[in-house]
Amino acid sequence: MRRPTVLLVCSEPVVTEQVRSAARVIDDLNVTTVAEVDSAYQYPDWDRVALTILHLDRPGMVAEIIRFVRMLQATKRPVAVLVVGEYVDSSDSVTLLQLGIADYLPSPLDLDRLRYLMDSLTLRSRYGSTDAGREVAEAPRGEISPPDRSLQVDYADDDPILLAGERLSVQVRRVAPQDATVLLSGETGTGKTRLARIIHDLSHRRDEPFLLVKCGGLPSQSIESELFGHLRGSYPGAESDRLGRFSEVGRGTLFLDEIDTLPAAMQAKLLRVVEDREYEVIGSNRTQPMRARLIAASNRSLEDEVAAGRFRSDLFYRLNVVNFRLPPLRDHRASIAPAARRFVEAVARRNGQEPPVISAAALRLLESYHWPGNLRELRNVVERAVVLRGGAEIAPDDLPDAIRRRPLWTSVDRPEREDGASIHSDGSADAEAFSRSTLAQIKRDAELARISEALRKHSNNRLRAASELGISRMTLYKKLYKYGLMTSGSRTDSAEPQTNRGA
Repeated sequence: MRRPTVLLVCSEPVVTEQVRSAARVIDDLNVTTVAEVDSAYQYPDWDRVALTILHLDRPGMVAEIIRFVRMLQATKRPVAVLVVGEYVDSSDSVTLLQLGIADYLPSPLDLDRLRYLMDSLTLRSRYGSTDAGREVAEAPRGEISPPDRSLQVDYADDDPILLAGERLSVQVRRVAPQDATVLLSGETGTGKTRLARIIHDLSHRRDEPFLLVKCGGLPSQSIESELFGHLRGSYPGAESDRLGRFSEVGRGTLFLDEIDTLPAAMQAKLLRVVEDREYEVIGSNRTQPMRARLIAASNRSLEDEVAAGRFRSDLFYRLNVVNFRLPPLRDHRASIAPAARRFVEAVARRNGQEPPVISAAALRLLESYHWPGNLRELRNVVERAVVLRGGAEIAPDDLPDAIRRRPLWTSVDRPEREDGASIHSDGSADAEAFSRSTLAQIKRDAELARISEALRKHSNNRLRAASELGISRMTLYKKLYKYGLMTSGSRTDSAEPQTNRGA
């Protein structure tokens, strides 16, 4: 079967390489480049084209793109169109979206969103008529449409970790069709982004855009422009109009992830949007209505952030209309095995292989690990094991050292038990030790492992580690003394940088 093609209309080498780089991480996708729109008309193999990406590299090119999109619609080709570039004002972008393009990405390109759009808009062409064993209806010819989002909903509903049982599943289905603001909380990797997409896909906005904004990855000086947009000349460096995410999402769903990282000034501006459902583009005195649904997420406790004075209480209460808390993977160990098997099947199917069996010894190790990266880490570990396995089944030796040598009930920094017994690859020695452990010992080892992990993650910065753990710095000090982790090489209070959390 021939791979579907992304037809890129672009003469700029940097943009071409960005698109090709994004395509490399997507299975079964080919990229073909032509320099001009006129050349795209003459492309000989349109039956293979699943997505056309047009780069706006000069003023006045919008008219050419409009003619091109109308040509596709007239020939009834089911090809999605994505426009990237900078020579477009807000009215032109609205015209293009109304005409039927899938999305518009301004420069500089958001590479994560580019990858997501390329993946989702070519999903149907890459996987043909089935996905996870379910039939997919062929798109009506002539429609330039997003992928069948019901596939993503079905796939996620089968995930016992994400929805943490039937009760949460029922609540999600009850809330999704309504327009209530939703707040998602849970550790990194527990599935907040996927749950946000499920809520969007189950709502009446399912055919509108779903936009993800990772607030923690935005520079503090540009976050307002990212969200609200700006007019040319509104501040030094604003050389052209920029469409903000609130405008870009239209009547869709805007997902603000890592919202706890927003600086105080931006929290105040967002509060106005949530309360009054209106905003202003930077450099404009014209008020714009906010029509989108908001979903916010944080991997920290916003209640604790409010108590510490780092997050506005009024904004928290406005966002906290409906709150879904996603539990960490270690709290649902009975779901690790079925989730791992499902990931094995998905990876093997993607690679055209028969799904290997996970051995009983490997399953015991998976179920004993503390999973700091939660579901995302489990998925990566399983994919690695499927690719690198040495035999017909996944054995303990196919798992990373961190899982084979550092189960939950041992110190994260010791490859051996305190009594000197080595940890066997099948986990048998530790299983025996675990069966003899008291509940207090198990809790102690789990707490020690979590504290050590947080300190490692933040380069021994105790202020940030305490914030991630949801405890005060003084409480962390007491625990460090208790477990003998206060060494002469530890970072002191004075060495901890006082950073702007929004930076």
